[in-house]
Amino acid sequence: MPKPIACLLLMLLVSASSGLAQKDASAGKQKPRTSFTERVLSFLGISASPATLKGPGDEITSGQLWLADLQANTRRQLTASEGYRSPIFLSGTKDLLALRGSEVMRIPSVGGEGKYLYSVDGILKLVGASSEDAATVLILLRTEVAGGHPRVGELTVSTGKVTLLPYDPASSEDLQIVENLAGWSRTFGQRHIYVEKQSKKALSGTLEWRDVFLRVDSQPAEDVSQCDGANCGQPSLSADGHWLVFVKTEAE
Repeated sequence: MPKPIACLLLMLLVSASSGLAQKDASAGKQKPRTSFTERVLSFLGISASPATLKGPGDEITSGQLWLADLQANTRRQLTASEGYRSPIFLSGTKDLLALRGSEVMRIPSVGGEGKYLYSVDGILKLVGASSEDAATVLILLRTEVAGGHPRVGELTVSTGKVTLLPYDPASSEDLQIVENLAGWSRTFGQRHIYVEKQSKKALSGTLEWRDVFLRVDSQPAEDVSQCDGANCGQPSLSADGHWLVFVKTEAE
């Protein structure tokens, strides 16, 4: 083979090898795609294997916000008016977010009616704050398909921007996660909170209501709302496990 041709072939081989190496290196730097489940599990309180899924009739609509101090075993009212629902703690602050209709309200932990931030069309629920980004919370939105599952999105607290998180409606894993988000059972490390029906005998018959319970590890569950005749639910735990917020309304 003539020397000029051999040199040309050698140069082409070196160039091709260099291109493949650069491509492989570039591919190695790309972050793996985060699945719907992995993304949702980055929010506080969400478990891949929830102990209790949402059951029929275990949800109150709205009411006053109450705050329980789990260390002192005390409870106090946060808002005087009713109409609040779906409260959660904001990451990195002592404030809370809650819904009032379609309005997103910011409420100080010292109490008060809070500050109106903005409205989000079709919002059903505030699910939880992100463990990775203090400015983001997970939300559920009304579905656009009759009889379908709710949409899942990320809400940027400062601006009200909503970014939808698509999931596969044919995936049993994705649907289990969405069902978990729709319920009120939450797991924070070794702490598990849930809502359970209570009852007692009264002169008028059997009185029924719902209370919020906390179970730590394998210890017996503790009634932390102690509503005793009023309906309580929609609980959310602070990241440090010190505080628990819930909704309280008079029993029907």
